[in-house]
Amino acid sequence: MQLSLAQGYSLTTMLAVAAAALLLVGVFYYRAFHALEFRRWRTLYLLRAAAILLVVTLLFQPVLSYQKEHVEKPALIFLLDASASMDIADDQSELSRFDRARSKLEQWSETLKRDFRVLTVAFADRALPLETREELATLIPNGRATSLCRALATASNQLAPAEVAALIMLSDGINNAAGNPPESAGKLGLTVHCVGVGAGLRSNRSYRDVQVVGIDCPDRMMLGNVARVTGSIDAAGLNGRVIQAFLDEDGRQVASAELTLDEVEGSQQVAFEFTPSAKGRHSYTVRVPPVSEERITENNSRSAVSTVHEAEISVLYVEGTLRAEYGALVNRFLAKDPDLEFCALVQTRPNVFLQRTNMGDMRLAAIPADRETIDKFDVFILGDIDASYIRPEQQEMILDRIRAGAGLVMLGGYHSLGPGGYAGTPLGHALPVEPGDRRIGQFTDPFLPVLTPEGVRHPIFANIGVFFPTRSGGPQTPGLSPLVGCTRVERARAGATVLATLTDDPGSMPVLAVQPLGRGRTAVFAGDTTRNWQQVSQSLDRESPFLRFWGQMVRWLAGRAEAVEAAAGVVADTDKAHYEPDQPVQISAVVRDQQGQGADNARVTAEVYGERLEAPQSFPSEKNVSLLPVRRIKGPGGRAERVELSSVPGPGGHYQGTFEPRSPGRYQIGVEALLDDLALTAETILIEVGRANLEFEKLDLDEKMLMDVAAASGGRYVHISTADHFIEQLERRQRKKTTYVERRLYWPPGLWTLLVAALTTEWILRRRYQLR
Repeated sequence: MQLSLAQGYSLTTMLAVAAAALLLVGVFYYRAFHALEFRRWRTLYLLRAAAILLVVTLLFQPVLSYQKEHVEKPALIFLLDASASMDIADDQSELSRFDRARSKLEQWSETLKRDFRVLTVAFADRALPLETREELATLIPNGRATSLCRALATASNQLAPAEVAALIMLSDGINNAAGNPPESAGKLGLTVHCVGVGAGLRSNRSYRDVQVVGIDCPDRMMLGNVARVTGSIDAAGLNGRVIQAFLDEDGRQVASAELTLDEVEGSQQVAFEFTPSAKGRHSYTVRVPPVSEERITENNSRSAVSTVHEAEISVLYVEGTLRAEYGALVNRFLAKDPDLEFCALVQTRPNVFLQRTNMGDMRLAAIPADRETIDKFDVFILGDIDASYIRPEQQEMILDRIRAGAGLVMLGGYHSLGPGGYAGTPLGHALPVEPGDRRIGQFTDPFLPVLTPEGVRHPIFANIGVFFPTRSGGPQTPGLSPLVGCTRVERARAGATVLATLTDDPGSMPVLAVQPLGRGRTAVFAGDTTRNWQQVSQSLDRESPFLRFWGQMVRWLAGRAEAVEAAAGVVADTDKAHYEPDQPVQISAVVRDQQGQGADNARVTAEVYGERLEAPQSFPSEKNVSLLPVRRIKGPGGRAERVELSSVPGPGGHYQGTFEPRSPGRYQIGVEALLDDLALTAETILIEVGRANLEFEKLDLDEKMLMDVAAASGGRYVHISTADHFIEQLERRQRKKTTYVERRLYWPPGLWTLLVAALTTEWILRRRYQLR
């Protein structure tokens, strides 16, 4: 024991102060009250002495310190696998893996509780401590996934490492979530013993099973292009059996294949080819009808989600001079259209080009001269660039790309078409007009293109034909600024379609003409001042067809005929539609303003709701991990989890954010954008995390995984059939724990109360004794 005092004073000092004070008071009382009856004098002295001792105690604040030893039981934490694979009965007892494990756990808990504090943690895709035996008795093995890492982490957080003797995991070792369980076990600083539950089903000669073990499905497919989905099928006990495998799209069969099963270890591949015909997110399922001898049919199908889409259009725009039309097309169209990625080259001096692009990996110092680079583009825009700067072999590579499905438009200019020397060149022959020679010249009077009947109906003029005159009359919406001249051409070629002419005369010179070329298409637009449509209309607060004209032109050239809407909106998507547990989800959004341009000044947020399956009496009360009836899961505070999306480099109006789902299931993502005073809402996105039958994709006991977990932590692995002996051998050494105890020998409120009482009593007695 040790007595300590405030301010570092010693016990000797405290006793000396107290003794001196008592002596002085005694001397004073004897001299002042020696004539008083001894009994009365003693009472007064004792009251004053008590007051002095109380004051000394308050001043020195004594604390008594000592060490106390007591015996403490170490903790033993059991981890019980409650995933769906544990519901399989694969031994002669006909008990499920889970029932065998739970029965042993209950038996061992009774045996060990004399020497250990026994705790239990149930786990599947999450891990939850069980507080009562009733919770263990009502537990159902129906977790959709198994995360051994989360189980180990949760168990290690129950107590301080010094209090835990060991962790004992009862599991079939099937880990189908993210993470490396042996690595996690090695970092805990705790001993982990593993008890294997189950058997290798393939070692049972009577076992029959056909299983779809994998599906190789692209996350994104191109609309109208042949797509390939591959299924991996494994079988046991069915050598030589011929089966049918099917591919379904949203529950509708789209392909089938026949497969002869073999007995070679490993899966067999079956490939399906089909052509997606509808944009959007679709579910694709490879399935095999059950055979009559199968006991487990949950693993006869496997699904994946893929998005069918039209890819972003890649545009190469080449200008021979830094003219105003180049700035308008780049700054007000290409950089603003969120569906386009572009590389613009403008010649600053002969064969020296300045690049502007939103394609992160594109670096060009000149017009591409290799096929690999040229094939990256879907549309080629040639501005005021002389033919002499594009070598014949480069022209041929561009034309090969167009014949394969790309598009080309040549614009008017002083060094394009005929004046640019394209007559007789490979590109000149592919144009829908005969450009004429270098002396053909320019038309310099202001004019508005006159739409032909074919132009009125063409996708390039969808929703904007009202701005232009036709051969039957003027524009329905007047006020569009005229073009300041155009480049002359000789005539349209046979097979070309003229969409707009210089005047309403039927034989007038074509201003816009198009024609097919192989699987692609070419166009000539002889004008070069469409910037007036944007600048003048904007200054007068009028609607302009500029963005829609060029947007629809490029989309038509790329083989996309959809119209461009001049309206604000937001479109959202995720990087894919299916995720493994613990895999982050990337959310992207494209925001357009009222003119249909990409908007980089919006505030974009996503609200994420989860739908998980919930089974009564699975994991206890509000901690359930399992899945059955659908309910919405909200984030902390009862609200949906919110994700902020940030603007990203590239095409205008693009935003991205990341969300990490907490458990398997289906998630709904709603994206909203606040643009000035406009609140825009995107269509709800659905994603899947995990797979419905994930637990049935691998059913054999994974002894190697459990051995590795035990070895990494210095533990042992045993099978449940021989685990009783292992439990008996557990070290039952109780630990002595030393506790440092400090007890204060003073309590200020009580001491002050006693001091006041002592002094008050002394004062009353002195008044009674008629003393001063």
